[in-house]
Amino acid sequence: MSVIYSQTEVYHILDVLGNGTFGKVVKCRRQSDGELVAVKIMSYDAIGSQLIKNELKLIATMLRSNLKTSHIVHFFEAFCDPSQHYLVFEMLEKNLYELQKENGFRPLPVRNIRTVTCQMLTALAKLRELAIIHADLKPENIMIVNQQRFPFRVKLIDFGSSSIFSEVRFVKEPYIQSRFYRAPEILLGLPFCEKVDMWSLGCVMAELYLGWPLYPGESEFEQVRYICETQGLPHSHLLNIATKTNLFFQLTIDQHGTPAWELRPSMQGPNGEIAEHRKYIFSSLDQLCNLNITKDNKTFCSEDEAAEITDCHYMVELIKRMLAFISHQRINPDAALRHSFITLTHLDSPDTQSYYDLSLRELQKALIQTSSTGHRVKNCNPKAEQETGNLGRLKEE
Repeated sequence: MSVIYSQTEVYHILDVLGNGTFGKVVKCRRQSDGELVAVKIMSYDAIGSQLIKNELKLIATMLRSNLKTSHIVHFFEAFCDPSQHYLVFEMLEKNLYELQKENGFRPLPVRNIRTVTCQMLTALAKLRELAIIHADLKPENIMIVNQQRFPFRVKLIDFGSSSIFSEVRFVKEPYIQSRFYRAPEILLGLPFCEKVDMWSLGCVMAELYLGWPLYPGESEFEQVRYICETQGLPHSHLLNIATKTNLFFQLTIDQHGTPAWELRPSMQGPNGEIAEHRKYIFSSLDQLCNLNITKDNKTFCSEDEAAEITDCHYMVELIKRMLAFISHQRINPDAALRHSFITLTHLDSPDTQSYYDLSLRELQKALIQTSSTGHRVKNCNPKAEQETGNLGRLKEE
């Protein structure tokens, strides 16, 4: 099939962009205006049809709101024929994983991570407003719009795993979120909410900084082990009520004769070795600050290098708040948009002016504008407020 027909449009297939379990995504040229679009083709089977219904329901919810500045992929239309269902979206350039691969999985500069993070927080804030949980936030679902024209302008895609807040209480033992980005409440079998997306975003931020996933578990047990070795064991009250605790932990008696949970022993190889898939092993998230792995920009002066180190500390502080074990202690998107790492208030000094200006310019260029004047980006510090406006909420003028 080289042509797809809807009731109002003709789409000429140019290329296959990707294949999945229930279908594929193809690059098409829309005949009416020559515009390039991405068409998601899903087959009709028992599971696939449920995924289609779910995604269409979520898209319908989003279309009732203005998403132009929300950094969420734009949807055009849905239609079907006797064997397949079609969803038509705007054409985007590449996903963050593909960009990382092209760059040899080198760490991204902290200022670029801020630019991506700010846009994803804007998307998650809109989804929270609409009572939607994305449930599969990962580098593959964060798409670069056009890296040459708008460096690091990104949009969130793929709502096939998404759900409405009010419906999650009916979901028993959900299998959501790709494993590397799966929140502890999903791994352990605890009630969950939209905060699972903040956990995923924290993992993505760390991955962009490391050039490698923070917790690349090859199984759910390994995933839990990696998290616990860096962040410590979950509080006993969580393990006491979680439905999957016994898969990962066992009860022992501590030195005071009190029952206590501990991780089950890891599976060992034939020579007694334990598989290791992490590139960096941390005993604390604070150790992210000690790597200094992006300090390779030869154009930076010593003041810029010092500013980036300071910037990194604030980034890690935000990551830690996203990766809180207890979901209700996890920062929400609106509060994260007011965090100093996003608002740049920690860079308000003469010594950091050059780095601040560079970071602000890159961020402003990536944000989607609504008019010729676009957004004014405001900042909490008076000097930046005078120059540009309030980055904390990115309000439309």
